[in-house]
Amino acid sequence: MKTKKTIYYSDPLNDDFSGSKFVNKPLPKKYKFYVWRPLYWIIQETLYYVFAFPIMWIVGKLGWGFKVVGKRKIKKAHLGRKGYFVYGNHTTRADSIFGPVGVCSPRHTFIVTSDNVMCHRILIPLLRMLAVIPLPSYPEQGEAFNDCIKKRYHRGHPIIIFPEAHIWPYSTRIRPFPDQSFTYPAQLGAPVFAMCTTYEEHKVLKFLKPRAVIHVSSPIYPDMTKPLGERAHLLREAVYHYMVDTSASLDNVEYWRYLPKSGNKLG
Repeated sequence: MKTKKTIYYSDPLNDDFSGSKFVNKPLPKKYKFYVWRPLYWIIQETLYYVFAFPIMWIVGKLGWGFKVVGKRKIKKAHLGRKGYFVYGNHTTRADSIFGPVGVCSPRHTFIVTSDNVMCHRILIPLLRMLAVIPLPSYPEQGEAFNDCIKKRYHRGHPIIIFPEAHIWPYSTRIRPFPDQSFTYPAQLGAPVFAMCTTYEEHKVLKFLKPRAVIHVSSPIYPDMTKPLGERAHLLREAVYHYMVDTSASLDNVEYWRYLPKSGNKLG
């Protein structure tokens, strides 16, 4: 398959090519990151499993063609009802919505997202119920955000994080990302799985856009004998190297090509 588009980037950490038209509005200052009451839980789980889950699975499978390789590694980890964290590269707006359903099903999965996803105020309660944990808009919201992550984990929910933060559609390279988002599993002693999205050409309908394939790693555990900062760094290194090795070792179709504007390098 020939490269269809070339994009020039200047900052691999902060450039975003998603084409998103979200208006960046901060969260309400009194936003409740975590809500739990028996009736609320019943409504939340009903909406997720009866409506959201089937729709996301069908759209992800048929609309975007997501294929998952290695999902059994999560089952073989014998986590029972324990929560876990999943870290992935960010190569389409769909990978944070439809792809993870195939990775973490049948668990009710929550995804850490930018706060601008919550710009439509009327949808905030629904998004919070179904899947979204938005990043704080204000420093004073940090404690409530961290508390939400811990409670979701302790209730057995998988939590998905995209440490690259910004979307580079069809990117076949892994961008650098910091240790910061790995602090959560490092603190909790939680298992971590890396997922790496690659792209493959359709065998028959070669004129279609390449198919997204999500590869899942074996579980990675924090070394609780190390200081917190070192634990987070070691998790980051393990996830990053899994992604780099996976993206480089497979027939990863370069549908969109990313080149530096002035000598910048990914790594």
